[in-house]
Amino acid sequence: MSSNEQIKFRTEVYFIPSLGIIQSADSTQKLNLSEQKILSFLINNHRPVTKEELLKAGWPERVVSEASLFQVIRALRVKLHEHRKGDVIETLPRVGYQITQFERLPYPLKKVPSEKQKRFRKKVFGFSLLATATVLAASAVIYWNIDDFTPLEETRFLTENVTWDSNKLTFIADNRDDIEDIKHKLSTAYQMHTAKFNPPIIQNIKGYAYKGQGLYSIAWCKVDNKQACLPNTDFAYTIEEQDWKRFSDFLVSTTRTVRESPIIQTDLAREPTAQVHMNYMDGSGIQSKIVHYYISNNNPDSFSYSYMSFITEAKTDFHHALSVRAATISMVENHSPFLATATLKPDMFHWAYQPSDVIIEDKSTALKTEAKMRDDFRHKRIVYSYLLYQQPFLDLVFYPATGIYWINNSTKYNKLFNSTVSEEK
Repeated sequence: MSSNEQIKFRTEVYFIPSLGIIQSADSTQKLNLSEQKILSFLINNHRPVTKEELLKAGWPERVVSEASLFQVIRALRVKLHEHRKGDVIETLPRVGYQITQFERLPYPLKKVPSEKQKRFRKKVFGFSLLATATVLAASAVIYWNIDDFTPLEETRFLTENVTWDSNKLTFIADNRDDIEDIKHKLSTAYQMHTAKFNPPIIQNIKGYAYKGQGLYSIAWCKVDNKQACLPNTDFAYTIEEQDWKRFSDFLVSTTRTVRESPIIQTDLAREPTAQVHMNYMDGSGIQSKIVHYYISNNNPDSFSYSYMSFITEAKTDFHHALSVRAATISMVENHSPFLATATLKPDMFHWAYQPSDVIIEDKSTALKTEAKMRDDFRHKRIVYSYLLYQQPFLDLVFYPATGIYWINNSTKYNKLFNSTVSEEK
């Protein structure tokens, strides 16, 4: 596909491959990497394409389920302004998909942007400028002296491993009472679940549970016969103590085994190095938090991280910018019961959250945990995080102020953790 062309579809939408964007008369949308690859593959082949071909094209060197492909096709239909299914992407039953009607045109076309486009670009440029400043923060903006930082004393955590039928769980806390508390609560919910479903939906699970600082944090995935997490089965929830019943009721009745891949639109050309998806159940109107990581290498044991966080409305699935921050993460000698220990030295934090009528702030766990991180950054506290589990493209990290969360990496291994962990396996 030529670098100076654009593809026009009959919905009056243009795909510009060189920029990875879709444009219409009043909007510009950035496609994620898988969306770009799949749309380009359909255009270039101009024939019926099987699902297997698209899975290889969209996720080379990765094994993902058809659910990931369906999510991308669904997202592309929306972005291509399909009013009826098949206006652009035709579904071929028992075969796959094809795109047959489009026009190749030179790019750029000399068009005068509309007022709505100008407003959109101005808004996005401001956010992109902020994000770009964040990516460069460690080297270009922050001049703190190392003596200004306050290292926190490392907490000594206890762990306990248990097996419930086909499920293997690890409990984490800094005291025995909290381990017994979270173990009892999860055991009760699991027993109620198995009484409701025969066979149970919750089976073949690798799980981790933490209690501390007024929070419960639970993360799990469904595993294969080699105890490796299956694609898109990673879940992570952080719950305050008063919201445990909401979460317990969810576990008892849950039939969810596969999650959808969250898609955030920004004007950054650079794909995230990694993505985190955290869930909440607190009645605040915030369903989840999505974090995009951008990582650059300092040396084998130290990396500069930039983060862009977004919160998602429960009712509309609409995303709001929450914060932008930068930090240096370094490997240190591991005295924990976990795979590896890293320290996080804050560089900058920008609170991007704006109040909304649909969000009840004092009920929001997402806002409270983010505020804890903001305070760590403001007071220049060097804090600890831990690696609990690792496999290709997936890390499980424990950050006590936030909880336990999965990091979905764009490369086979997170370079920081891979420098010390993969050789030990």
